[in-house]
Amino acid sequence: MQGVRTVQGRAIPGWIVSVILHGLLLIACAISLRSCQAAPGEGPGEYRDVGLFVKTATTSPRETPAKADPPAPRQDNSPPAEEPRENSTVEQLLALPATTAPAILGPGARMPDSPLANPSRLLTNRSVKGGSPLSGLEKGETRFLGIRDKGTRFVYVLDRSASMFQHHALEVAKAELLTSLQHLDETQHFQVIFYNEATPRLLTLGDRDNAMHRATDINKTLARQHIAGVTPDGGTRHFPALMKALSLGPEVIYFLTDADVNSQITPADLDRLSSRNRGRCRIHAIKFGLGAELAPNHYVKRLATRNGGRYRYRDIKSFSSR
Repeated sequence: MQGVRTVQGRAIPGWIVSVILHGLLLIACAISLRSCQAAPGEGPGEYRDVGLFVKTATTSPRETPAKADPPAPRQDNSPPAEEPRENSTVEQLLALPATTAPAILGPGARMPDSPLANPSRLLTNRSVKGGSPLSGLEKGETRFLGIRDKGTRFVYVLDRSASMFQHHALEVAKAELLTSLQHLDETQHFQVIFYNEATPRLLTLGDRDNAMHRATDINKTLARQHIAGVTPDGGTRHFPALMKALSLGPEVIYFLTDADVNSQITPADLDRLSSRNRGRCRIHAIKFGLGAELAPNHYVKRLATRNGGRYRYRDIKSFSSR
């Protein structure tokens, strides 16, 4: 008979079979709809943003950037701070401070009343009126305190004893020294000895000690820095400094002192210096003194005349009036 099924010999009505099949179909549909519902905590009809996450060097794959708190309301009328940028560190490293001051090499500017503030005004014996301090000099020539000479190897021996503090005497000497060095070129060599009663020390540039230095721009700049720091101190001993200068084999020595007869070079010292020199080097001598020169046959003058050099006397009282 149609619509009847048998189970173990018993007949099952067809409507029961239909109910069972439709029930199973409804259960399957319910399960499918349940799996398509939104995740827990999300309301019906709510949309979620979908995007791409880019991994950076400081972010792990499972981390997401935290949202920054909104800035607090400002209490004043000042403009808001500029937002930091990713390359701010690089910009700070590359940024240079704005300045209108000229670049200065060395220990810094001198006081306006110091003779070193304007060395050119210290030279009164100019070859050309209104020209540069060393105008009129030929190639290979220089001048120190009015004495002009030519050569390739120059040594300056300057007294720095405590008495050189009077009337800016040492400052004037240093200013004239810097001007004289500036006129040397790379084909010439120089050395500077500032001395007192202690062992004389030579100018050291870089790792070169007790040697003549080529007159390059960098060496003259380094010399300027060293010379600017020299100060007056102690007593006076001429002979060791002059013997040290002669040992360098110079063609020209400029010797400057303000020492009086109490610390003069003895006749025996003059003989030893002349014997050591043997006429190979011209020793020019300059004497600083107070007022008019009272001893025209001073030991400083005899040193110059016995060694082919020239002699000059300078009244240091005139330095204070410049």
